[in-house]
Order: sequence, then structure tokens, then C-alpha cells
Amino acid sequence: MNEKKSKAMNRIIDEWIDIDAKPQEIWNVLLDFKSWEVWNPFIPMVEGDLKVGEYLRIKVTPPDMKPMIFKPEVFEVKPNEKILWGGSFLKILYRGDHAFILEPITDGKTRFRQVERFTGPIVLFMGGMITKTELGYQHMNLALKKEVERRKNIK
Repeated sequence: MNEKKSKAMNRIIDEWIDIDAKPQEIWNVLLDFKSWEVWNPFIPMVEGDLKVGEYLRIKVTPPDMKPMIFKPEVFEVKPNEKILWGGSFLKILYRGDHAFILEPITDGKTRFRQVERFTGPIVLFMGGMITKTELGYQHMNLALKKEVERRKNIK
């Protein structure tokens, strides 16, 4: 296959932010799905059980786009470290995997990363949506930082 076309059918978003909190403090906010509608401008709704093999129901609101509902499958849950969910469309046309990763760094801080891998031929036509999704991750990361640090300062 043409190398250029192959790369175009695979895109990765990797957005991160450093938060003045330990992984456990961030994890607690991430698991509080009911609060996402209050603080999260990008994914304001998550419903379901965060267990491997279960399907969630999420609402994603990319900047300047209509909200979309997805039903990703939970692939991996490592407490205080990682959540991985995703899904596909007809298996070969499209697949997206979204990871939330907590990486401890110095002085009790944590790097929060959102990594999404898009693969398949449909990705060739998703450039605008992927760009808006990347911006949505930036907005969510900043909102998560503010929420975690706000909760930490209340204690």
C-alpha cells in the first residue's frame, strides 16, 4: 500500500496537561461521571459501568459541531493509571481508541494525557473533525485541571 495513504488512514491525538494533584485525586474526579456535565465542556455525559467489556454511553461536543452520542466499549481500566475505551464502524472502515492516562511527575503532580488513535479509510475524510476533537481535548484537559485543583483546595 502507498505509504502516504497508509499514514493518512492513521491519526493520533496526544494532548496533555500537568495537574497539581496526585493520580488518585484525578482518578476520583474521572470516576465521578455525574459531575462531568458540570465541569467537562467536551464530554459532558458518561453513562454506564466502567468495567472491561461493558459499553458506555457518552455525549461528545466538539467545538463548533453538533453533539454526538457514542457507545464505546471499555477495553482497559487500571486504577489511578489508565482508562481505555473505543469502538469501530464495520471493523475495517474505522476504529477509534481513546485513552485517559495518568503519569506521576515531580512534586506530587500528575501529567494527564488523552491519546486517541484513529484508523481506517474513513480517517481520510475526518481531518476537520479530528482537528476539532483535538481542540476539545485541550478544553477538557484545562477544565479537568481546574476541577481537580478546585476540589483539592476545598479539603
